[in-house]
This record gives sequence, C-alpha cells and structure tokens, in this order.
Amino acid sequence: MAPKTSLTMDDLERMPDVYHRNVELDEGELLETAPASEDHGNLETEIAFLLKQFAKQHDLGRVYAGDTGFRLSDGTLRSPDVAFVRKARVEQVRSTGFGNGAPDLAVEIFSPSDSVAQLMRKVKQYFAAGTHTVWIVYPERREIHALEASGADRILTIEDQIDAPELLPGFATPIAAVFAE
Repeated sequence: MAPKTSLTMDDLERMPDVYHRNVELDEGELLETAPASEDHGNLETEIAFLLKQFAKQHDLGRVYAGDTGFRLSDGTLRSPDVAFVRKARVEQVRSTGFGNGAPDLAVEIFSPSDSVAQLMRKVKQYFAAGTHTVWIVYPERREIHALEASGADRILTIEDQIDAPELLPGFATPIAAVFAE
C-alpha cells in the first residue's frame, strides 16, 4: 500500500485550478466531491437566502455559499454548505484565497453519501478552529441539529424555529420555512 500523502494549505493553493474544483483538505488528506444534487442545492440556497437577508438587513456580517473554503488549520480546509461570519471578524477572515479561519456559523446538509462519523469529524474541526455554532440539516427527517461550541445541543423538528441569538440577534425562522417547497 502506498503511503498517505499529507498536504498543507500552501500545497493545495499551488494546485492548478484549485479554486474551480470541489475540494476540501482533511488534516492533510485531499477530498474531492461531486457537485450537489438538485434538492441539496435548493435547500442550501434557501438557508443562505434566509440568513443573508437577515444579516444584510441588520448589518451583522457576511453569508457565504457552499463553495467557499475556510482554512481551519494548515492541513484542514472545509467548505460548509452555508457559512456566516460576524461583522467584527469579516476583515480577519477575508482573503484573496480561502477564508482565514473558521466561520462563526457553519451549516452542513446531510447527504446520502455522508456518514455521521464524517459529519462529527467536521463539527470537531469547526469547533477546534473557533466556530461558535454548527447546524446539521437532515432533509429526509426535516430536522436541524443545532450544536454549539459551549456544548449546547438541540434537535429541532418541523414544529420548531431555528435561531442563533448570540450570532444573529433577533433571527428566528420556522423549520417549516427552511424546508418549504
């Protein structure tokens, strides 16, 4: 068996067309993913729209689409399906390449190709890099699992509302609106 190659962010950024590919770096291991399904893309856009509209209206920060990479460490680059960075941190994260540091809110939409172990690995990486909140969206169950670095953990169903009071004060939207067709 060939030895595993460990890449750094510098290695990744020197790759041709790296900004035109769906890639992540998981502690030195290059991961390349297929484009999202139609349902996944629609849900991603709906969440990004809800967050963007609120954040822009209240001048709270920036919302990023799922193809935006964030450097969590020298060997880890993650691209959450949707991300939010508070206004106070936007300049720190802004870069001509991948974002410098973790988003404050990372949203991951569970896909059939995902495993719970993979998602939990990402969650740990986000929190280790400074992310405050991670939402894991389960389309089949129409649920959102809201996790916070503090240890708070909520499973929200179609009857509940999603919020992030410390990051997006005043934002609350019904889970039903997130999954609306």
